[in-house]
Amino acid sequence: MPTGRAGVPASTDGPATAESHPSRMWPVPAWLARAAGWIWRLLLLAAALYVLLWTLGRLRVVLVPVLVALLLAALASPVSEWIARRGVPRIVGAWIVLVTFVALVGAVVWMTVVGVGNQLGDDEQWADVRSEVRTWLSDGPLGLDRDEIDDLEDRVVGSVRDGFTTLDTGRVRLVVEMTTGALLAVVLFFFFVKDGPSMWGWVVGRFRDDRRGVVDRAGRKAFSALAAYMRGVAFTGIVDALAIGLALWIIGVPLVVPLAILTFFGAFFPIVGATVVGALATLVALVVNGPTDALLVAGVTLAVQQIEGDVIMPLVMRRQVSLHPAVVLVALAAGGALAGIMGAFVAVPITAMAVAGGRALREPPSDDP
Repeated sequence: MPTGRAGVPASTDGPATAESHPSRMWPVPAWLARAAGWIWRLLLLAAALYVLLWTLGRLRVVLVPVLVALLLAALASPVSEWIARRGVPRIVGAWIVLVTFVALVGAVVWMTVVGVGNQLGDDEQWADVRSEVRTWLSDGPLGLDRDEIDDLEDRVVGSVRDGFTTLDTGRVRLVVEMTTGALLAVVLFFFFVKDGPSMWGWVVGRFRDDRRGVVDRAGRKAFSALAAYMRGVAFTGIVDALAIGLALWIIGVPLVVPLAILTFFGAFFPIVGATVVGALATLVALVVNGPTDALLVAGVTLAVQQIEGDVIMPLVMRRQVSLHPAVVLVALAAGGALAGIMGAFVAVPITAMAVAGGRALREPPSDDP
């Protein structure tokens, strides 16, 4: 074996070659290295987003009432500020707003329950409706025989009975969550109206002096966008109520005013609100006027829902909160896919707040204190 200086064996490996270092023979392309860097960062971001959404889902019992109270406070902010400018103490103004809101909702619920209950509580009328529906199913376009009609009736009655009599753990928990959430939203709504400026002042005070102005401006812009969104939803509800009320009046369905008022409030709850009110109006038309008018009411309700979701809502939101109709539709779809009805309810206002706040953060600082 050859030896080197001082008897140390000399290395027989020779100089490094491409065969001894395959990475030098097959270097990683620059585009692949950049793509791999983007991929692992995107995966990390997706994991963090998943954890965040999971956490928000676990806290929905608290977060949903907070968001609902904030939306109501934004809707009532013009009234509360008008009362405050008249020299009325904020606590008195908050009580006035709260009592007015509760009274308005209570009056609508009372009118609806009493009116619809009286209209739908006649057993003889229900017997006539049952007879008319069976006749329409047999002599109408479906042409069902007696056994098929009996089977269909048993299925419908069984489904309704199970829906009202079956109380599993999930439904009980849902009822409890909705009740506690409604109470928490009402209490937070009162405090937001009463102490909203001082609460926001405390939040701004947590930042450094050189950042307080920017944060304050961004927060006010975001809240203004939220108030504008609620005004847009209120306008959409008025349009829906007028359209549904006019259609019910033309068809000859009773309880036009309560159903139109319910349509207005249903506009604040995307998807479920219009569906529930439309089903109620269809039921009233079925009991009072018969299957033909009920189908007409259902068709008008579906048409108004489509026009609202695809035309009126995006256009109004674009004017009120400077969001493109495509952004509004995507936000509604994403919110509904991620969190169901409540996700669709808060998706657009959250998007509007984020856009307005981000735009304010990018604006150059002003000299005003």
